[in-house]
Amino acid sequence: MSLLTIWFIFFLGEKVTIKVCATEEETAELLSKVLSGNKSASEALAKVVHQDAAFKDPALDSVDISISQEDLGIWVDPIDSTYQYIRGATDVKAKEGIFPCGLQCVTILIGVFDLQSGLPVMGVINQPFVSQDQNTLRWKGECYWGLSYMGINIHSLQLDISESSRIEKDSVAGCPHPASAVISTSEKETVKAALSQVCGGKVFWAAGAGYKSLCVVQGLVDIYMFSEDTTFKWDTCAAHAILRAMGGGILDMKGCLEDSAGQWRSLPDMPELLYNVENKGATGVDCWANKGGLIAYRSCERLATFLKRFVYFASVESHT
Repeated sequence: MSLLTIWFIFFLGEKVTIKVCATEEETAELLSKVLSGNKSASEALAKVVHQDAAFKDPALDSVDISISQEDLGIWVDPIDSTYQYIRGATDVKAKEGIFPCGLQCVTILIGVFDLQSGLPVMGVINQPFVSQDQNTLRWKGECYWGLSYMGINIHSLQLDISESSRIEKDSVAGCPHPASAVISTSEKETVKAALSQVCGGKVFWAAGAGYKSLCVVQGLVDIYMFSEDTTFKWDTCAAHAILRAMGGGILDMKGCLEDSAGQWRSLPDMPELLYNVENKGATGVDCWANKGGLIAYRSCERLATFLKRFVYFASVESHT
């Protein structure tokens, strides 16, 4: 099977493997099988797939780095938040920049990891539905990327200087600014209750693991927390790489909270998610689930403050 295989489609009892073929004509012929023989649509899609992608970025042009492809693995999620994509809601209002649902929550995720260490090294998040032109009804998207490899950390976002200044000022004053978090509506009630104590009114909910991670990348929230095991490696690898490039990361929530004192300080000590090893005893897609849940963060300082408070209030909630 080609490494460029994207997905499987079951159509009229026939299993068709969709992949990028050697020629544009071959790809068009394959696509026509799942597009009811629509030749014009198949040819248009094949043409786009076979185009050379022009990707220019001054930050990347200034970096000289060589990574052997044999050392890398790739996790791809072609449509994260599938339900929101199918539903197609365009009239959802954001709360402090965060959309609870709608097309804005749809992302395309590409994460690259080191096959030996399991750590993410490169990530791309495409958010195709950011804003809509009300005259043409066409959508404008945004693309975010990050690279964290062998001491090189670069990304497509400029860190918010006011954010780092605020953290420093609050730390000196001895009164840290309340943390903010984004969660799923399906989160456990005990976790929601503890977060409300830690974050006050700064707890938001949103659809899509990719989008919630992106909210952390963008600095809209400090933390994305999820205690369940229903996210997978392809949901987190891309954002994890970008966050590492920014000085943050994504942790295994269970492993992190087992340090009951909440004393994690430096990145090497933290139980980060890894992407190269299957879960023992699991079958099917559960082999690649994030079994311990996750905590995504952008700042180690903010994380340390958050964990201390969360562990305390989570303990209180568990005894009430």
